[in-house]
Amino acid sequence: MTDTKLHSNNDDVSSDLTFNTPAFIQDLSNSPVQQAQLNTIWNTYLYAFVEQATPSSEAYFYNPATTTIPNGTASAPVTWNAFPGRLQQYFSASTPVSPPNPYNLSLTQLRELADTGSYTNNGQPQALQDIPAVFCPEADWSGTLNPFLPYGPRGWQDEYCEWAVQKNGEGNITRVDFACENPEYWHALWSVSPDTVARLYQDTLNFDAPASCQITVSVDDLTLKDQHGHIVIDPVSGHPVYNPLNKWNNSPISNRQSANMNGGVMHLTSTPNTLQTEIGLAGFSTPQYESGNESQQQLLCCGQFGQAYRHSDPHIGQTVNQIVGGQFIEDAYFKVNLANPFGLYIQQPQSLDSWTFSSRVKKGVNVPADAKPSDIWQIIRGSTQVNDPITSSAFPGNLILHAICQIPSAWLAMDPTLTLADIEINGAPIQWGSQITEQIDIGLFARPLSASKMPPQVPCAGPSAAGAPLQAMQQHVWDAYYAVNETNPAGSELSLASNSIIVPAVATAGTTVNIALTVNKLPAGVQPIVKVLTGSSDGSYDPTTTVSVVDKNTVTYAVPGNSGPGIYTSLSLTVTTEESSVAGLRAIEVSYSGAQPQTMASLIHVQPKIKEPGNA
Repeated sequence: MTDTKLHSNNDDVSSDLTFNTPAFIQDLSNSPVQQAQLNTIWNTYLYAFVEQATPSSEAYFYNPATTTIPNGTASAPVTWNAFPGRLQQYFSASTPVSPPNPYNLSLTQLRELADTGSYTNNGQPQALQDIPAVFCPEADWSGTLNPFLPYGPRGWQDEYCEWAVQKNGEGNITRVDFACENPEYWHALWSVSPDTVARLYQDTLNFDAPASCQITVSVDDLTLKDQHGHIVIDPVSGHPVYNPLNKWNNSPISNRQSANMNGGVMHLTSTPNTLQTEIGLAGFSTPQYESGNESQQQLLCCGQFGQAYRHSDPHIGQTVNQIVGGQFIEDAYFKVNLANPFGLYIQQPQSLDSWTFSSRVKKGVNVPADAKPSDIWQIIRGSTQVNDPITSSAFPGNLILHAICQIPSAWLAMDPTLTLADIEINGAPIQWGSQITEQIDIGLFARPLSASKMPPQVPCAGPSAAGAPLQAMQQHVWDAYYAVNETNPAGSELSLASNSIIVPAVATAGTTVNIALTVNKLPAGVQPIVKVLTGSSDGSYDPTTTVSVVDKNTVTYAVPGNSGPGIYTSLSLTVTTEESSVAGLRAIEVSYSGAQPQTMASLIHVQPKIKEPGNA
């Protein structure tokens, strides 16, 4: 048996490493002290995500940190196509969809839309058009139409896979980068070593690239600046604050043809493409809703999780729900969670070995004699095969984090005019990055554990309550993110706070810190009361921590994980912890007169006071 140490929210989870980094990658392996620091931060994040994703104490969603997982317990792959399903649903003429959409784009137009966020119509560029505001029980084209969501520079690439296309001066594709890495990991890595993040950006985006396309990435390139251009400093780490939409991760286009190079993809940026969201989707799709689970759309609308018509969310939700409810294996019930290491992973392209050279390519002339078209597919981060320590065998799928399609440098040495148009998929030359995306699946790995009884049926989920906590971070960092607007093809205003992450705000024992807490919009005139819970099963208040609400404001942004912006209340808090406060994660409770208190787990992380050198 593999028996992990049991602990409650009030324990210091950093002392017990349960959750490994994605694909077991160790980006700081040359610095063991820093790698250990990153591992601790990551373990705390993942523990918090699991706690936040657990629907109730009777949930069929287990926490791997507090659950014995028998050796040999297999994981099960859950995969979906990386091409955005919502583009097909709302715009395509070639993909049968119900209900039909009015736009009826050709496959070429759809591929262009997936690559760039716009398509050519009668010789003119056409941006993403409006789609139904109502999609339950199905998309209602006869009702109100709203701008296409998610916003953001790659918002429409919302299947947990984003890509950036690079072209030469003639307009032919020379490289496509694909990434499924979650933003939370890069924030964590940055908090330990910004220099390492800059180096990894540069090494990854330069991988086997021609000298003329090589870029130089600095820490300053990746740093958040305020509206006056000043560097924003994180009061916790002391480092500059990371800008997830920096110049090298903010576009579906990799510009390598001018003196002012920019663009590319290193990690996910579409607002619903977060790991915390993925784990939440898994947790909140475990209840057996009264809708049943034969229909993905009915289940999603009843459970109110995820986004309709994506390939990912409805499929993940239905698969998890059927595993729990005894439909996946008849009359066998399970508790579920993801297999360690939690993450989203690119799978090898479908029919990779069937890709062909164009007629102009001659082996031994344009390319080496032993060259294969599939050689253009190159894995930079992650791996095709990773050993699962629970089963002592390979995971049933690939754990690829970043891959590229690019003409190898050895080929360019023989013929510098080669481009991806010299490679054909299903007999068609590669003219769009999305042609490759169509061949890619994204996957995660679930690990079911047998349950002793049938889960109960529950009513459909209701609307979220006013005052429900959603996100917490250091006030200074929130103010900086919220003040910056990001650009997007839809032309809609969106605060950069939408591309922040939901991780525990830090309070050091024996100090007072300023924390911004986002909650569901509060009614006008109410005076909210915010308290910190111990995290123990009885939900008692932490006697060593006091909270004061010093200000409240109405804010508009997409809470990370959401597809679109909403109107919320931001509470400015002062949080004071005593020196005796026990290190660990804490829940936050928000209440006001006449309403039920609303709680969210693991929004605060109390850290021990740093002892002065020479002091006991």
